[in-house]
Amino acid sequence: MKRIFIISLFLILPTKAFALIEVDITRGNLNPLPIAVSPLSIDENSRQNFEKILKKKNIGLEISAVVEKNLKTSGLFNPLNKDAFLQEPDIANLKPRFEDWNLIKAQALITGKVNFADDKLRVEFRLWDVLAGKEMMALAFTTVPNNWRRVGHIITDKVYERLTGEKGYFDTRIIYVAEEGPKTRRVKKLAIMDQDGENNKFLTLGNELVLTPRFNPTSQMVTYLSYFRNLPRVYLLDIETGMQEVVGDFPGMTFAPRFSPDGKKIIMSFAKDGNSDIYTMDLENRIVQKITNHPSIDTSPSYSPDGKSICFNSDRSG
Repeated sequence: MKRIFIISLFLILPTKAFALIEVDITRGNLNPLPIAVSPLSIDENSRQNFEKILKKKNIGLEISAVVEKNLKTSGLFNPLNKDAFLQEPDIANLKPRFEDWNLIKAQALITGKVNFADDKLRVEFRLWDVLAGKEMMALAFTTVPNNWRRVGHIITDKVYERLTGEKGYFDTRIIYVAEEGPKTRRVKKLAIMDQDGENNKFLTLGNELVLTPRFNPTSQMVTYLSYFRNLPRVYLLDIETGMQEVVGDFPGMTFAPRFSPDGKKIIMSFAKDGNSDIYTMDLENRIVQKITNHPSIDTSPSYSPDGKSICFNSDRSG
């Protein structure tokens, strides 16, 4: 009787242990830059004059508060608490003690002063590199006192551009349609405000429906659609003067207006007999040019950034 033996050989080899490293990237790790915004210093005579005109107790403090809020809302900066500041604003503006600002972990510092001269507001500001101990930028602005908030926005733009290398967006305004009233009788008004929600004001009374407002490149003119006597027409509005006019003498409905990149033309749709085409109008000589001629609905035109091409919506096939 034969017996069969099965011998199993196990080869044991030396093994190495490896630690498994997992990298989970869910978001960028961006630490806002610690920056100290020192209140703008102001002499007593200037403070009293501005208080009479603007009803603000300390306009230097108000302007610096605008700058601080702008920088904080950008998400790229961390304005430090003023309670931690070791230098007074007037002293810091002349020559900062950088060791004091280093103690509170500031990497950049904004100082400045406000003066009342010839019934004008004059603001000087400086941006300092705390770590290097040197001045990065110094500018001055002179304007009417009521423009104090805009001065704060312009200062923020300059600081933002110097520290990030990108253009600031704080000295901008928003044009929009405000809506109010009961559900059965809503009133829509053309309105404008600063990018931070301040200086809000209405540009129309709400007697007619207004839609699709658009700025020109200089943000001084607005084109929009208004239903005057239930007829949709494109209008031009000068923000500074409040003057408005109908764009072109069209027998039908005009809508969807936009400015050209250079602000010299308006492009829009003109509807008649169930068909709409794209038209442009030169704002200097009021010459109207037909761009499309097709038995379809062409609407919502917009220029390319260089002004050489136009895109639009259409229900044409192909």
